[in-house]
Amino acid sequence: MIEDKLGIRLINSGFRRMDSNVGGIYLFYRDDDSDIKIISVINMQAGIELTDEQYRHILRQVKASFAVGLKRINLLNIFFAAQPEKVKSLCAEATEDSHWIIDCSANRLIIYETQADDFFGLKAVIEELLAREQEAGLPYEGLTPDFAGASIRQRRPSWGERSRTLQISPVNLVVVLINVVVFIVFQSTHLFGGKNQVIEAGGLSWYLVKEAGQVYRIISSMFLHADISHLFNNMLLLLFIGSILERVAGKVRYLIIYFASGIIAAISSMGYNMLREYGKVMNERIAISIGASGAIFGVVGSILFIIIVSRGRLEYIGFRQIVLFIVLSLYNGYANAQIDQAAHIGGFLAGFILTALLYSVKKFSVFLNDE
Repeated sequence: MIEDKLGIRLINSGFRRMDSNVGGIYLFYRDDDSDIKIISVINMQAGIELTDEQYRHILRQVKASFAVGLKRINLLNIFFAAQPEKVKSLCAEATEDSHWIIDCSANRLIIYETQADDFFGLKAVIEELLAREQEAGLPYEGLTPDFAGASIRQRRPSWGERSRTLQISPVNLVVVLINVVVFIVFQSTHLFGGKNQVIEAGGLSWYLVKEAGQVYRIISSMFLHADISHLFNNMLLLLFIGSILERVAGKVRYLIIYFASGIIAAISSMGYNMLREYGKVMNERIAISIGASGAIFGVVGSILFIIIVSRGRLEYIGFRQIVLFIVLSLYNGYANAQIDQAAHIGGFLAGFILTALLYSVKKFSVFLNDE
C-alpha cells in the first residue's frame, strides 16, 4: 500500500522511522547538518475526528522532542483520510508547518493554497506513488488509529545514532589537523628557523599589532603551541566539544563561532596586556601569546548557550559538566601566570554572545540554511 511504499522511499532517502505510543501516528526524521526534517504521518482512515487542540498538542510534542540546539525544524504533517473534509480545518490554516492530506478514497494528494507546495521534493514522490496505485486499481488499505491518550514519546537516540554523535565531525577534524601539522612543521623542523623564531614571528603581541601593523598575528597565534603538552590538551578538548558544536550548529556556523571567538579572544588579550604593559616598548618585555584556547573557550561558551536554550537536552554533555569545566579552567588560569586568562574570558563570552545572536536570527526566520 502507498503508506508502506512512501515509508520505504523515505528510509531510502536517509530518513529514520520513529513510532509513537499511539496506533496510526508515527514519524520519519532526518538530522542534517543545518536542519532536522520531520514528516509526521497521521492515519485517520477510520474516520475518528481529531480536534484542533489535540492536533496542536501533538505538533508541540513532536517539535519539543527534536528541539536541540540551533538547528531549524522543518515539519510536514501528512493525513491519510477517507473523508478529507473532516481534517480540512486542520490543514487549511496557514502556520509555520506544512499540512497535507492524502485522500485515500480517490488516491489523490490535497494541498491547500495556504500550505507549502512542496517539501524537499516529496510532492513528486507522493504523486508518483498515487498514480501507480490508481493505474493498478488498488484500493487503499490503512491502519486503524486509536487517539485515546494521544502523545508522542520523547525521542531517544539509538546506539547507532549515539555512535554517529560521538564520531569526529569533518570540519572540526580539519581544524585540529591544521593545528597538528603547523606544530610539526613549524616547531619540529628548521624550515622556518625553529621553534622560538616561529613563535616570535607569529605569536600575538599587542605592540607589534598596534605599532607595526602585523594584524596577521591575530590569526597565526591561534595555530601556534608552545610544546606537545600544550597542543595535546587543546586539541583533545577541541576534538570532543568542537565535534558536538559542529553537529548541533552546522559546519558554517561552527566555523563562524570558532574563528570569531578566537579573534575576539585575541583582541581581549591585547587590550589587557596593553593596559598592563603600556609604555614598555622593548620586545623582550612585551608579552607574546599563542594557542587555540581562546577559540576553544568560544566553543565552550557556545555549547553552554545551546544547553541553556535546549533545557539540558544536548546529548553527551550537560550543564553541570560545562560549568565545572569553565570553573576549573578559569581557576587553572588564575593559578598559572603563564595562561592568558583574558583570552579565555574574552573567547568564552564571544562564543556565548555570538551563538545567542545566531539563535535569535534563526528564530525569527531570517537566518537561512547555509549548508
